[in-house]
Amino acid sequence: MTFLRFLLLFLMCAPVWAQDSLRVMTYNLTNYGNPQTGCTSANNGPALKNPEFKTIMKYIMPDILSVNEMNTTPANANNFLSLVMNSDGITYYKRSNSVVEGSGTLTSMIFYNSDKLVLAQQFSVQTSTRLTPHCRFYLKTEGLPTGDTIWINTLSTHLKAGTASSDATERGNMTNTIRTYLNNWPKKENFMIMGDFNTYRSSEVAWQNLTSAGTQPAFQFLDPVNRVGTWTANASFSDVHTQCPRTDNNGGCYSGGGLDDRFDFILMNRHLLYDTAKIKYITSTYHTVGNDGQHYNKAINVSPTNNSVPVSVLSSLFIASDHLPVMAKLRVNGTFLTTANKPLLNQDLQVRLINNQVIFNNLGQFLEGDVGLWNMAGREVSQSHIRLENGEASWNAGVLPSGIYLLHIKTDRGSSMVKLWKE
Repeated sequence: MTFLRFLLLFLMCAPVWAQDSLRVMTYNLTNYGNPQTGCTSANNGPALKNPEFKTIMKYIMPDILSVNEMNTTPANANNFLSLVMNSDGITYYKRSNSVVEGSGTLTSMIFYNSDKLVLAQQFSVQTSTRLTPHCRFYLKTEGLPTGDTIWINTLSTHLKAGTASSDATERGNMTNTIRTYLNNWPKKENFMIMGDFNTYRSSEVAWQNLTSAGTQPAFQFLDPVNRVGTWTANASFSDVHTQCPRTDNNGGCYSGGGLDDRFDFILMNRHLLYDTAKIKYITSTYHTVGNDGQHYNKAINVSPTNNSVPVSVLSSLFIASDHLPVMAKLRVNGTFLTTANKPLLNQDLQVRLINNQVIFNNLGQFLEGDVGLWNMAGREVSQSHIRLENGEASWNAGVLPSGIYLLHIKTDRGSSMVKLWKE
């Protein structure tokens, strides 16, 4: 086959892949760089936690990461950025600006993939307990040169902890402040609020403040999985619990007790959940990383075997924090400029066509994307979505005549064309 024909087929394939995605995650880091009673450098120091966080981040590869419980000293955020996010050759992550908290030593922070996002503005919502940073991003998609700008807003919040009625009242006061701030926001755009809410049930005032329509329905936040009720100590919510991944308390630093609380959330407004024109939540992608729904009141690494993530990631989740991260994916109408023509490294991926099975082997930890198989007549004969979590995946492309095929692979890391032969 001539190069010209190969190029022609590539261009024929390209318009099919007119959508991209964003991976969003929230994670309470548990006193990161913040010595407290029970939390010391020996059992919770950054030198101990960073390798575990790196394993988790290399597996998830989030495009937007909201973190809670990071010490307010900017050096901690810089270390997390350089030693965890921008490690092993990655250089594209950036972070939100450090803002001085009114009191306390813990803050929230947002890290993001600068290949896909530009931080256009940053604001702070000062509640009675701590700051909630608000980052307004626009997406670096191919529509930018023609003025087709996609905006997304992220708020990272950490509500007051505790079971006392005064704690619940304080959580209500904090979310009332946040909702008042949003109700006065002049633009109806895509919004997410995420973080550690410390709520025990959806009847709490804090939850109601965020999820009610109120006077500005554009800022009504909804649970993408619609799992409302009394979450704590309730086995029927075992698949969405986020604390704690272990039963022991790690020398008094962690809460312990196994998975029995749903504290961590990613909530989205209606624009983000239902607007198909620009950007939209991908159904069934919201989940608690490392929670297989089979470890209620247990550690995540005990029987029955937890196969929801690779063993190395499960071990890191057990060690790194007393919370599990929550993640979701968003479908973007368009292709990101920096990945549209960025080739996948050949050594990262091996593809074989055996009988009618397309078999993928990934030498890295994680790969996810869309694939299409084209024949030499320039017709797409099969397409699918692949997700390689443990090094291998396969796809049944249907009954294929013998001959040469072109496989187009499109991922967040780039795209490639692979020539395959069916005997």
